[in-house]
Amino acid sequence: MSQRLPTHRGEGDARRRRSDEPSLALHFQLAACCDDGEVAAMAMADDDGTPLALAGEFAACREVASKLARVAARIYSAEYTALTPGERWDVTMRRVATGRGDVIVCAVGGSSTERRRHIDRSAAAAQRILAA
Repeated sequence: MSQRLPTHRGEGDARRRRSDEPSLALHFQLAACCDDGEVAAMAMADDDGTPLALAGEFAACREVASKLARVAARIYSAEYTALTPGERWDVTMRRVATGRGDVIVCAVGGSSTERRRHIDRSAAAAQRILAA
């Protein structure tokens, strides 16, 4: 059985969960993407690879976070398949400029189109949440 990071959302409250604390607000945004059921996990890190927010499948988040720590400084966008014992995840990453510097937004699972859609959605939220 796979573990999921908590999303803190009940049914029908897509915009009810808000926070003035940026990392919690980013988590709520990523969790909303996972709750849509099209992606298994979402992650966001600063341009040094330090995780800012994670949501969804715990093992997928852990895998993506470890990859971000190694590649964030030199990535603009990427698609790859992460392989771990017993698991396979398709991953899309993209660098996004915000008022506080660049972030890397990652989507795991689902189709390439779904991952890109959720990255676009989360990128817009990150720009709003991290506005200077």
